[in-house]
Amino acid sequence: MAEAGADRPGAGAALRVRAFRLLLSVQLVNAVAVWVHVVGVQWLLTERGEPATVVALAPAAMALPFILLALPVGVVVSHAARERLLVRAAVASTLASLAAAGLVATGADGAVPLLLTVLVVGGALVVVGVSWQSMVPELVERALVPAAVLLDGAVFNMARAVGPLLAGIVLGLAGPLQLFAAISAMFAACVALLLLAGTPTATRPGRTESVPAAMRGALWFVRHSPWTTGLLVRMIAFGLPASALWALVSLAVHDRLELGSAGFGATMAVLGAGSVAAALTLGPVRERVRVHTFVAVLAGGYALTLAALGSLDALGVLVPFLVLGGVGWVAVQSTWMMLAHQALPEWVRPRVVALLLMLFQGTQAVGALLWGAVADVLGVGPALLVAAAVLAAYSVVLLGVGMRSSAGIEPLLATPDPAVEALVGEAGEGELLVRHEYVVAAAARDDFRRAIDALRLSRLRTGARSWEVVPDPERPGTWLETYLVRDRDLLREQETSRLTVPELRLRDAVRSTTTRSAGPTLILAPPAEPHRRPASRRRRGGRA
Repeated sequence: MAEAGADRPGAGAALRVRAFRLLLSVQLVNAVAVWVHVVGVQWLLTERGEPATVVALAPAAMALPFILLALPVGVVVSHAARERLLVRAAVASTLASLAAAGLVATGADGAVPLLLTVLVVGGALVVVGVSWQSMVPELVERALVPAAVLLDGAVFNMARAVGPLLAGIVLGLAGPLQLFAAISAMFAACVALLLLAGTPTATRPGRTESVPAAMRGALWFVRHSPWTTGLLVRMIAFGLPASALWALVSLAVHDRLELGSAGFGATMAVLGAGSVAAALTLGPVRERVRVHTFVAVLAGGYALTLAALGSLDALGVLVPFLVLGGVGWVAVQSTWMMLAHQALPEWVRPRVVALLLMLFQGTQAVGALLWGAVADVLGVGPALLVAAAVLAAYSVVLLGVGMRSSAGIEPLLATPDPAVEALVGEAGEGELLVRHEYVVAAAARDDFRRAIDALRLSRLRTGARSWEVVPDPERPGTWLETYLVRDRDLLREQETSRLTVPELRLRDAVRSTTTRSAGPTLILAPPAEPHRRPASRRRRGGRA
C-alpha cells in the first residue's frame, strides 16, 4: 500500500498456484507474439527509411485501442466470462497476424495496412489485458497479489525484450513472411492452451445498467476518490516522459549505434533482463519503503537510462543503463497496478483497472507521437535528453509531494443492514431521493462538518448524485442530508455490493458526532426534478 508494509510472500508463492501459473504462461506467449508483431512492423518501417513520426506510429497503433476500448471492455469484463473473452481475443490476434503475412506475400505491405494489423492486435490486447488483470485477484489470495502483479509486469516486459530479439533473428535468417507466419502460430498456440486449460473464474452478477452508464459510473467514482485520482495523475506524469524510450529505441540503435536488427534485439533483451531482475528482487524492497520514495528513486534511474541512450554511442557501455531502465519500468508500472488491485472494491475494480490501462497506453501513444515529433525536429539524441530531464524533474517533485496514503482503503465488504435492504425492496420504480437526519450539538458541529465532508465523497463515488446537507429551519440543531439515486437497483447495490468496510466507517464517523440520527427515508423523485437539482458539492446554511 502507500506505506511500508509487513513482509509478504514472494514470487515463488504466487507461481505455486496452478491456475495462475498456467494463465501466466499463456500471457507470456501472447505478449511475446504481440511484441514480435509490433516490433517487426516497426523495424520494417525503420529499414525502409520512414520518418521518425511514422516509425513511432507502430507503438502508437498498439496503444490507440486502449484509449478507445479499454473502459467499455472493462464494463463487459465486470459481468462476462473472462476466460471466453481471452480465447476470442487470441483468435482475433491470430487472424491479424495471418493478414500481415498475406500482405507481405502479395507485396501490399505498405505502412498503412501493416499499421492496421497492429491496431487489431492492439484491440485484442485490450481484451486480454483487462480480462487478465481482473482475474488476478480471483486466482491468488490477497497476500499474493503484489507478487502476482510484479510477475505479470516482468512477463510483459520480458516479452518486450524477447519479442524484438525473435523478430530480429527471424527477419535476419528468413524474412518478414516467415516472421508473421511464426506469430500466427504463437497466437494459435494461445488459443489451444486456453481451450485446454478451461479455467473458470467466479460467477459475476448480471449488469443492472447500460455500458455507457457503467462507464460514467467508473469516471464518477474516480472523480470522487481522491486516492484513485492521485494514483492516475502520478502514473500519467511518469508515463509521458518514460514513453520516449520505447518510441525512439529503434531509431537510437539504428541511427546512433549504427546496429542492425540483431543489435536491436540485443538491446531489447538487456532491457528485458532488467525487468526480470525487478520481479525477482524488488518485491521485498518495495514493502520496506514508502511507495512514493520507491517510485521516485526508480524513476530517477529510468531518467539516467534515457540520458545514456541519448548521449552514449556504444552498446557495451549502455548495458548497465539499459538494465536499470528495465528495472525501473516494470517496478514503477507494476506498483500502480498493485495499489489498484489492493485498494479498489470489486464492484468497480475491473472498470478502474481498465481506465488505468487506457491511460497508461494512452500516454504511450501520445508520448510516442510527441517524442517522434521532437526527434524529427531536434534529433534522436536531444529528444531522449529532453525526456530524461522531464522525468528527473518528476522524480524530484514526487519525493517532495509524496502520495496520498492508502491506509484504511480495502475492498472488504461490510455486512448489509437487513432493515435497509427491506426498505429498498419496497421502494417504487424510478429515481429516488434519499434523506438522512442528524441531530448535532453545537459543540460537535466542526467534527460533524469534517465527517460529513468525507461521507459526501463516499455517497457520490458509490453512485449518488446531487448530494447536499442543509439545516432544518423548523428544528434547530437538526441537519438533513439528501441525495439522488438513479433507481432502487443502484440503491440496493450501494447498501450491499458497494458497501465496503471503509465506506461503512465513514457513516459511523458521522453518527458518532451526533446525538441522534435517522434514515434513510426514500422518496420517489418527481419527473421534473432533474433540471433543478442542486450541485453535487452543495452545502447550504453555513458551516455544518
